[in-house]
Amino acid sequence: MWPGLQAVARKFQDKPVLFLAVNSGTPRPQLQSYLRKNKVRWPAIADTDRSFERSCGVPTISLRNIYQVRIMKPDGTLVATSPIRMEQTLAGVVGAAKWNVDPKGIPVSLKSAWVNVEFGQFALAASTLKKAGNSRKPEIKQGARKLLDYVGKKMKKQIEAAKKAEADGKVWVAFRGYSDAAVRYKGYELPRDITATIKKLQASPDVKQEVTALRILAAAKRKLYGKTVSSRKSGFRSLERLAEQRAETQAGREAQRLIDSLNRR
Repeated sequence: MWPGLQAVARKFQDKPVLFLAVNSGTPRPQLQSYLRKNKVRWPAIADTDRSFERSCGVPTISLRNIYQVRIMKPDGTLVATSPIRMEQTLAGVVGAAKWNVDPKGIPVSLKSAWVNVEFGQFALAASTLKKAGNSRKPEIKQGARKLLDYVGKKMKKQIEAAKKAEADGKVWVAFRGYSDAAVRYKGYELPRDITATIKKLQASPDVKQEVTALRILAAAKRKLYGKTVSSRKSGFRSLERLAEQRAETQAGREAQRLIDSLNRR
């Protein structure tokens, strides 16, 4: 199946389309081994808790329902199709899609950086763009400036949202926004005080509680997807305690969603 799917993807390689592989319920190491064995070159999501599966409204993946294909249109709606009909379905909707940054005018030497920027991997493009921005060649300098302007606008928007959350007393939301920005935009001109701000927020009781809850959730998931029945039962009990005792946290809400999903199966 994979050679055929990847052949379809190659036909759309110059179009504003990103092909993603998603695996439901399999631990990451097993998924990585599978991808290598089948020479899958697409980015892949290890949907260990099936949250992505649920958010896409996909029927539970199992041996009776092995493959599902969804195409997200530019307006965010999902179109159901199949591996056999994927090319035909995609051809019917791709015309409405647009690049975040039009590749026209981007020199060949910056194509890799453009791909990283286009799909949100900003940090991977930082050093290349910084160097290209000082190039003596006008076409390279202009191409770099085009990409840097786009990244700058995205970074500014995220930082402003984090500042607003901080001003509104939404400490955890602010902490996540600043922390993500520090990683996502590493190598760019971030606010000088962002590290100090993150450390300040990290010391707050609200953030400490959220971080602790996330650690508990991660441990529960590891048990839940363990090899033994006793491990899985222990993981489920941990989820129940987390959902009950820390219901107001992000992790507590996620634990409850996972419990509800498992109970429906």
